[in-house]
This record gives sequence, C-alpha cells and structure tokens, in this order.
Amino acid sequence: MGIRLHAPSDRDYDKAFDIFDRATEEAGLGTHCLTLSVTSDQGAVIRRFPFENIAIDEGMIASLTEMNEFTTLLAVAVSGAHPSGMVLRTLNPERACGWRFTEGDPLPLTAAETFSAYATDIRTGEPMVPMPGTQYTDAPVIHI
Repeated sequence: MGIRLHAPSDRDYDKAFDIFDRATEEAGLGTHCLTLSVTSDQGAVIRRFPFENIAIDEGMIASLTEMNEFTTLLAVAVSGAHPSGMVLRTLNPERACGWRFTEGDPLPLTAAETFSAYATDIRTGEPMVPMPGTQYTDAPVIHI
C-alpha cells in the first residue's frame, strides 16, 4: 500500500510550477538533478528530476513524465501539510544546494545545512558518507 499524502489544491499546483521554474532557471546551464522528499507519518516519498539546461531561454532536455511526477509532489510540498525538502545537484563541477519547506515556502539552506542533509539518512537519521568531490553551496531564494 502507498503512502497517504495531502491532496494539493489548484493554488498549490500554480505555486509549485512557479517554484519549479525558478529552481530550474537558477540551476543555470548544464546537467542537473532536483531531488524532492516529502515525509508523512507513513514514510517518505522521494522524486528525482534530472534535466539539462541547454541554452538561455531555449528550454531544457528532460522527461515530461518525470517532470509531471516531480511537480505533482512539489505541489504536495508547497501545501505545507508535510515536512519537505529539495536539493539541486549540478554536475561538472559537482555542486549541491537545498531548501526546506516551511509552511509551503522553500527556505534556502546554507552550505553547512545542505551538507548535513546530504550526510544524514532521512529514513533512519543515521550519518552517511557525503558524496566526495561535491561543493555544498548556499541555496538561492526561490520562494514566491
């Protein structure tokens, strides 16, 4: 049986698409992956959205199915009904930044907070070995 999550409203979807646009624009050119985690009392739901920004104002290369699944879960996150967090990982050079959702708003994490999130297993709370060669950075402001 699946994990029960709050059903997002139309307004949540609108806000999720705005945040999604800002996050993918802030990523800049290159290959990236957004990872979103939404937690309920039954467990966590995690979605990844790999994408490549090919040129300014030219769009991205990505799977429409993965984008739909990601933005649907993002609408749940912005509803504020569940603890949620999102990480943007960039390849070449390897960088990571993140946000925690507070009352549905993505609040930027510092580099140290992102490192801590990456080095902690969300299911058990146990420390994990961080990804080698990754630069952890302060996240940009993307909330509306």
